[in-house]
Order: sequence, then structure tokens, then C-alpha cells
Amino acid sequence: MSTLSELTSKADYIASKNSHLKSQWRTYQNSLTQAITHSNKKINHEFSCGGDQDLRFTLFNHYSVSIHLSDDFYSQDIVYSLNMAYSGEEPDFRPFAHATLSEEGWVDHTVDIKDKHAVLEHYLSKISTIYQCIFDALKANQPIHSQLDKLLGRA
Repeated sequence: MSTLSELTSKADYIASKNSHLKSQWRTYQNSLTQAITHSNKKINHEFSCGGDQDLRFTLFNHYSVSIHLSDDFYSQDIVYSLNMAYSGEEPDFRPFAHATLSEEGWVDHTVDIKDKHAVLEHYLSKISTIYQCIFDALKANQPIHSQLDKLLGRA
């Protein structure tokens, strides 16, 4: 049986680890937001208000992308999701990509979260499947929503 002192020590350790990870998450959010808003690349992105836990961008003034940590306690899984709801419906965010955030400040073990350019390039590689799907649907004169639905059904 653990003593109060042992439990307090464990609780402090757990809270400290979780707090540090949340701090790394906020750094990632800030780096990505600044990289996109200050980018001179024409990627048709706008920052939009999300909740406290996620970051949102609107693509082409229509598609909403949410980036958040998985809901698990101390999750290091970054989830990239696209809202598939039609206008006026409840949001229906479906994941299309994942990444890993480390306590040391790295995404997918290769991207320093303080390096805005690297964070942006990593993000663009994650959303490239969405752009490709929209592009292909337009080129083939097919309905975009159904093509995205097919793509996200495989995610």
C-alpha cells in the first residue's frame, strides 16, 4: 500500500509530465499558426477560431481543418481532421493524418516545433492528400465531397 507521501510524489510527477507535454503542444500550435499566417505561399488557408484544445484553419473559404492532440490523457498523438459536414449541420471532423509530438519538442522525431518553416512544411505534407483529392475531383469534374468522403473512409 502506498503512503500519502508516495502518492503525492507520483501525482507531482504525472502532473509535471502532462503539463510539459501541453506546453510543447502550445509551442507547436503557435509555430504552425505563425508560419501559416506569415507565409507568402498561396495555399488558400485562413486561421479560424477553434476551441482551447484544437487549432483550426479554413481551406478555400470552405473546408475546415482541425488539429488537436488525441483525447487520451498524456496523448502524444496529433490528429489532423477535416470537417465533412454540410453547411448548417453539426461538425463531422474525420481524421486524415496523424503525427507524434514528443516531450523533447519534436514532431515525428524529425521536426523541431520551434522551427516555423519545418513545422509548416511538415503540416503541408500532411494536408497534401486533401489538396490532391480536391484537385483530382476538379480535374475529373467529379463531386468533391464524395471524393473526400472516399478518401477519409480509408484514413
